[in-house]
Amino acid sequence: MKNIHNTIGKIVVVMILLALPFSCQQRLDDLRDNPNAVTEIDDAALFTKAARSLFQGTTDDSASRFAGHYGHYFVAGSTARLPDQYGDGFDVQYNQMFTDMYGGVIRHIEEVLEITSTGDTKNEVRHAMANVIAVLGYAKLTDAFGEIPYLEGGKGKTQGIIRPKYDPQQTIYEDMIESLFTSIAILKTADASMGYPNSDPVFNNDLKKWVRFANSVRLRLAMRLRNADNALSKQTVAQCLTEPFMETNDHNAFMIETEGNGNKWFTMRTGFPSIKMSTLLINQLQSSADPRLSVFVNKDGSGAYSGMTNGLDDTAFGNSNFSTKSDIGTALSSKESKLFVMTASEVWLLRAEAALAYNNDASQANILYRKGIETSLQQWDLNASSITAFMASSAASLAGSNDELQIGTQMWIALVPNYFEGWSHIRRTGFPFIATRTASNLSQGVTNGVLPKRFLYSSFELSSNKDNVLQAISRQGANKIDTPVWWDKN
Repeated sequence: MKNIHNTIGKIVVVMILLALPFSCQQRLDDLRDNPNAVTEIDDAALFTKAARSLFQGTTDDSASRFAGHYGHYFVAGSTARLPDQYGDGFDVQYNQMFTDMYGGVIRHIEEVLEITSTGDTKNEVRHAMANVIAVLGYAKLTDAFGEIPYLEGGKGKTQGIIRPKYDPQQTIYEDMIESLFTSIAILKTADASMGYPNSDPVFNNDLKKWVRFANSVRLRLAMRLRNADNALSKQTVAQCLTEPFMETNDHNAFMIETEGNGNKWFTMRTGFPSIKMSTLLINQLQSSADPRLSVFVNKDGSGAYSGMTNGLDDTAFGNSNFSTKSDIGTALSSKESKLFVMTASEVWLLRAEAALAYNNDASQANILYRKGIETSLQQWDLNASSITAFMASSAASLAGSNDELQIGTQMWIALVPNYFEGWSHIRRTGFPFIATRTASNLSQGVTNGVLPKRFLYSSFELSSNKDNVLQAISRQGANKIDTPVWWDKN
């Protein structure tokens, strides 16, 4: 009997051991099929990451080292000021700006677009919201470099494309404008519960604000190609005018950076390298008694506003008393200062330009122009009396001559502190006018004193994706910082 029990016991053990591989495999299969198991990255987390990265990018090297100088908003100290001399020896920085955007905003948002477009995770509302972020990311890249990987861009993880083709900027702009049109149509009638109720760092899932935002971005793109494709620009503007825009400061697209030391302007005001505000900006604000002066610029140690001239050569810079000049305004550079991607004031001024350019309606343009200025003043919580005083000044009304200059100058001011967009605005409109550098104390760099037009494709990109980069260069023009992008006809 004992032997029988032992035999039965051994058989049971063997059967259990034989069953283990099957049961383990079955459990793994169950986990793969279990709808409650975490089998893929949550698109909500990716969406939040992409949106936050987009706002953080308004203070990255593209702004703090390059566009802030090219836009003549400030001058940075130490080696950070070298782009202000119109040089191009910044291969590492060019590569970093390119790869950071693709490795950050674009990679994350392309994953969101992939997840929300197919299968059980398909969600056209989330897809439409993500598309707005994607457009802004790609728009910044193409405005910085010109031709970029777009149709195949950012798809290394989702589609395995590691050497993406570059697309002409015209193609990119046409597609961005069309894709925003699609997003607006979806979001206008969307169920907010299908969006990102707990993961939207921009508008807290307010889809009405997303519609205004998307339509306003579309207007920006339409006006940017005004001189490159006037017909498409005019057609798109007309379409935009049938949809709601960002109109009040409650509609502004902003984020407050709460991690670390806050935004980068804080670290540059309080640490290294420091930045001093430009003579051009200070003179413009002072000459018109603009109350935004006290917001954008801090007084120097003598209680005055003193600016730095952009582009000084090394000798002139050494004699400039840089350390004593006016710092960036505290309102722009505290830990809690807002980072803006787009504001209602920009939109009003774009509409003013469009009214003048496409409708030849000076009266309507003036109404929109004044609304843009007033909204910008209100954005910075200035006291009512200073706003009233400025709105009564000649600067706050179009004069009937040089109206585009007035609109363009006010746009340049209203874009602070979105300095990258300020540089793009100057490239497109020529306002404010940045003279070619001819003075003996100014550095002419590699452009013979002409304002840089783009960033360079880096040697890293040329080595890793050579054929596609060379094709882009053959279409666009020499890989130089004074080669204009497609929409820059100035």
